[in-house]
Amino acid sequence: MSVTNECQWVCTRHMAAQLSIHRVTLQRLKSAGYFRSGHHFRKANPMAPRSNTLWHQQRVLMRLKAD
Repeated sequence: MSVTNECQWVCTRHMAAQLSIHRVTLQRLKSAGYFRSGHHFRKANPMAPRSNTLWHQQRVLMRLKAD
């Protein structure tokens, strides 16, 4: 995996700040099925049940612009 691709994955706090929304709003959109697991978001540690979420910046922005 390239370094450029890794830089596109950010934590919930950074993704919410970039979107100018609260992190809880972002999590609610995720829970409602607005984003796809593995494409728009993933766990930082897949082996941990309560792992932090990482977000793919470009894909999330494209998804929100589609509506």
